[in-house]
Amino acid sequence: MRIIYSFYLLLFLVSCGNKGRKEVLSEMEIVPELVTDELPILPPLQMKDMKTHLLFVTPGMEHNLLFFDKETQEVSAWGKLGNGPDDFISALCIGEKENRIKLFDSNLRKCVEYELLLQDTVSLSRLQEYRYRTDSVTLLGLHAMNNGVMVGFAGFGCDNMFVLLNEKMEMIKSFGNIAIEGKPEKNNLQFYGWFTSYKDKLFFVSQLTGYIVCYTIDGENNTIKEWEHYLTEPLYDAETQKWDKENKYGFYDVLCNEDYVFAAFSGKNGLDKKLLPQNILVFTHTGRLVGNIRYKDVSFGKIALSDDSLYTIGEDKLMICNWKNWKLQN
Repeated sequence: MRIIYSFYLLLFLVSCGNKGRKEVLSEMEIVPELVTDELPILPPLQMKDMKTHLLFVTPGMEHNLLFFDKETQEVSAWGKLGNGPDDFISALCIGEKENRIKLFDSNLRKCVEYELLLQDTVSLSRLQEYRYRTDSVTLLGLHAMNNGVMVGFAGFGCDNMFVLLNEKMEMIKSFGNIAIEGKPEKNNLQFYGWFTSYKDKLFFVSQLTGYIVCYTIDGENNTIKEWEHYLTEPLYDAETQKWDKENKYGFYDVLCNEDYVFAAFSGKNGLDKKLLPQNILVFTHTGRLVGNIRYKDVSFGKIALSDDSLYTIGEDKLMICNWKNWKLQN
């Protein structure tokens, strides 16, 4: 894979207990390899690695899930739009572990766990289902951590952005917020984003603010904020309750492994014709920025990690690169 070192510098405004501190990190430009540009799908809402396959979550389409065989490049579909037992309207994959997968639907307010078999054909067998029954808080996203708790993004009905739930989707408490003056009460829609986690560490990124935060959630359901960064300055008009046209977009996806957090970062404002990211930012679990990787002439929206391979998808192109070739500033 060809790697090019650019002379550009990316300037970040970082708040990590010291708001306004400036941190400069050189970009490293790469040319990723094309896997295929003939996928029969629209850009997915999510992309997940399932070892032998990539999972594309496509809510609102004819099928909820599409499985892409990495070796043969064949695509298998599962699920359909509807309100039946195995139907979904706004499906999200909120957790995957070994041969199990959890799907959440914010419209149908249900979480379903399946046994997943990926062989010659794709098979999902229902194991259990739980319903979210807290009418006062609307969940727009959900993430299942390996320690048994689930964290939801509270779109409406809650002063805080996040709610902690047990495995039966019973609400335990709410926590966390973005420090922006003038935002509507109990309305966090403008700050939506994406979750990832490793053991007891939860990471969240906001798509419209460039905000990234890390919490530790222990066995007693204590939520401890470890660090947070504002990589763009939020430009919010409290009178119109809208983002300024010059407000820079943040993160379109995030994932992590045992060492690093990988985030697809835009940094572009509403006046830009192409908002999709070209950069992957790499953080340690302690919040230190150690990599700023720019994809040459390629934009993407979703990322998936498979050992040393990083997949990206956008502009009808599925790309791959070896992230261990990146010279991270450890």
